[in-house]
Amino acid sequence: MKTWQLASQLAADSRNWPELRRIATSWTQTHPSCVEAWRALSRGHFEDSHFSEAISAYSYILELEPDNASHLVSAARLATAGLQHETARRYLMAAEALAPDSGEVLYALSRLYHLTGELDKAEDYCRLAIRVLPGFVPAYTALGLLTEGRLTESEIAMVVRLINMPGLHPEYQAMLCFTLGDALDRKGDYAQAFATWGRANTINNQISAQEGFVYDPAQHERDITILEQLFDKSCVPKEALVDGVKPIFVLGMPRSGTTLVESILASHSAVYGAGELPTLPAIYEELMDIARRQSIAAAQDAVHTHADDWRARYLAALPTSPGCPYTVDKQPLNYRCIGLIRLLFPDAPIIYTQRSAEEVALSIYRHNFSKNWPCAHKLSDIRHYFGVHQRMVDLWQTRHPDAIYVLDHIALVTGPDVEIRRLLAFTGLPLEPACLTPHKTKRRVATFSSVQVQRPVSASYTGRAALYAAFLVGDGGIKK
Repeated sequence: MKTWQLASQLAADSRNWPELRRIATSWTQTHPSCVEAWRALSRGHFEDSHFSEAISAYSYILELEPDNASHLVSAARLATAGLQHETARRYLMAAEALAPDSGEVLYALSRLYHLTGELDKAEDYCRLAIRVLPGFVPAYTALGLLTEGRLTESEIAMVVRLINMPGLHPEYQAMLCFTLGDALDRKGDYAQAFATWGRANTINNQISAQEGFVYDPAQHERDITILEQLFDKSCVPKEALVDGVKPIFVLGMPRSGTTLVESILASHSAVYGAGELPTLPAIYEELMDIARRQSIAAAQDAVHTHADDWRARYLAALPTSPGCPYTVDKQPLNYRCIGLIRLLFPDAPIIYTQRSAEEVALSIYRHNFSKNWPCAHKLSDIRHYFGVHQRMVDLWQTRHPDAIYVLDHIALVTGPDVEIRRLLAFTGLPLEPACLTPHKTKRRVATFSSVQVQRPVSASYTGRAALYAAFLVGDGGIKK
């Protein structure tokens, strides 16, 4: 048994998920009653986004130990990742019946209700989890998101106490600093709020650097040059007859309003909002790797050779919903992929959300972006990334002026009825009243905007950058 454990751990440590699946498959066949073997197989599938297979593998654990609440919570997390929310709900209901006072179960229920838009329930269960586990850091950060920083004085005092607790993991410390910053912002203490977000970002920047995630401005500059040459006039879209569900692409800088636009579209009876999908960025990275390591010509050959396979790969991974002929992909990184989108799906609507640099920068800086976004932890890096982003979008707009719909965020939140009608007209969708009140549509939202999109469309979330104008200037800021 130890041999299997060691081999699985080595594969996991090297992030070789196909190898982990191979080892775990043999392990489960040899020891079908071993919970650890099925867990390894489930993880191997999960890490490669094979969610149905991951859930299937984990179901054997539930058969082996059906009365284990922790197993049910883990199964619910897998189901949630696979967008199977009703399955997750069933698992958590069973877990709550087994362990009604478990902080782990209560917190998992809070997270599920947060994702499904049941915000009152989410907040209630979050507070119950804190009552059971008063030092549980994720519950406090979740509560901060659910209340948009409106914490009580006692809750703020506990967050401060936890931040200063000796030996607290840096990731937890950063999470709490973002939460505290939001609470200070709500109290109008803008200097301390900004300083606290800065402390959080300094920690995140150190963590990212330790794990090899470092923002490389020069690489982003080189990528613009590569894309200009790669998708030149010789890269002509083939006729793409797409059967079945058709994608709609919503893209823009993080925190530019993409979630709101997706919510508007997903309120239409013909549209399913799938969130931030990973397939197109993965294809983009494969193509760019060829261009960087070999040549532009080799990458152009790959485009002509693999276009049909890439289209099929994207469609095979595209989530769908019964009765919805369209699916929204709102992956922000797809701004780099407009050339690919035009090649693979020349008729697909592309909506670009535009928001001021100051508002975007502040919103990024005050949110806990993962290590996969190394540009998010320093204002100077955010400024550079914004510039690269704008130049790349300008390139695509010059090349495909009629294919990209530019939606100004301020125009949308100040005149939603007019802008929503224009948006639907561009996509070819008939107006449905539900699109004018997207906050009433109950659906999964897994971004930082999950609470905001449950409110009516308004300008109440704009203009915050003016409160921090003094902190957003200078060599380290968004404005020089």
